[in-house]
This record gives sequence, C-alpha cells and structure tokens, in this order.
Amino acid sequence: MAFPPLDEILPHRPPMLLLDALTAAEAESVTCRAMVRAGAPFVAGGRVSALIALEYFAQAVAALFAYKSRGGPGPFRGLLLGARDLELAVSHLRVGDVLDVHCREQWASGPVAQFQCILSRGDERLATGAVTVLRGDPAEFAAASPAAGAGSDLSSGTPGSDLSSGTSSSPRLDGRDGRDHSEPAP
Repeated sequence: MAFPPLDEILPHRPPMLLLDALTAAEAESVTCRAMVRAGAPFVAGGRVSALIALEYFAQAVAALFAYKSRGGPGPFRGLLLGARDLELAVSHLRVGDVLDVHCREQWASGPVAQFQCILSRGDERLATGAVTVLRGDPAEFAAASPAAGAGSDLSSGTPGSDLSSGTSSSPRLDGRDGRDHSEPAP
C-alpha cells in the first residue's frame, strides 16, 4: 500500500519533521521510518541523544491520526501530553542510523489516548515507552473544557519545559548540560 508523504499530512516541516515515511498504518497502530542525518536538529558530533525517541514517538502517532483523518477540514492538530516508562537501551543514535518507529494504541478516552512505542534499528530495540497524546486542537479542547474559565491553557508551555534549554528541569537532547565533557586528547 502506498502512503502519502508525511509533509502532505503533518503540520511539521523540515528541519523538525524527523520522520521520513509512513510505512504501515492500521486502525490502532503505525510504523514509520526515519534516518538520523547530519545537520538535523539536536545532532552534534555525528550523534543525537536517544531521548529524541520521544519526538519520533510523538510524530509517528501524529502521522497515524493525520493519515486516518486526511481529507478532513484543515491539518491534523494534537499535543504530546506526557511519556512514561521510557527505557533507552543506548545513550545516543548515530548519523546514518535507519530507524523504525512502531506505536500501538493501548487505551483511549475521548480525545486522549496512550500508545506503547518501540524505536528499533533493524532487530535491535533502542527505546521503548508510552506516550499520552491529545487528539485535536488543544485550544478548541481547552475552550470546550469546564475548566476553560479557570485559566487553563493547554496550548501554552510551562517554564522549563523546553527540551533544548539545558536547565536541570529539562535535559538537553544533545546531551550537553553546559559542562565540558570533552575527552582528553591522547
């Protein structure tokens, strides 16, 4: 089965569109392919922290929702709410790694769903974990919510939530924490 290019169904655009292709989609599962490329976001020194698996997982789930809702009004919108039980078998991925991202829905309740995800390189599991997502436009959901008048805004980030900031409350995806971790010269 031929699937549409991801840039036709997702709102992500390079360089933040990290997935290359949708390779399988069923009612409750999706598989996407990605290659780690030099010059991609968060890649430094020929590698990227395996924490990038969370973004691969979120984009794969978004690809499933967008694929299932194609032809609908406007682009698909959603929001990554959280992750749990993340296990990283490696600390970094390397430039040139060809990766498969597989996510299967575990449960859904209204606009919220949780997916169990696996990031692999060939037969090697690199990362596993569950992501919880909001399907639909966060602003519309917040407006329709009983708490909408109470100042809740699901579309705004919280201080310290930027994964690239390097603060202690939010680790950097490139593995740098502001300290010099260079290895001594031989």
